[in-house]
Amino acid sequence: MKIISNLLETIEGIENWYIAGLLIFFSMFIIFLVRTLMKPRQEMEEIKKSILDDETGEKEKPQNNIKP
Repeated sequence: MKIISNLLETIEGIENWYIAGLLIFFSMFIIFLVRTLMKPRQEMEEIKKSILDDETGEKEKPQNNIKP
């Protein structure tokens, strides 16, 4: 790790990339949080029911048509 840290210290302006990465991460986190909180309650209930619905899972399973 010492080689990598020495290499990164020699690059000028590398700290700008750290700041940009953190800004991108936190902005995406805030966007996802706001979009989730602004979804209508009914839509969230539909999503919850579709995940827990066993019948849907049975229909999506691929059938094995290989004969021995």
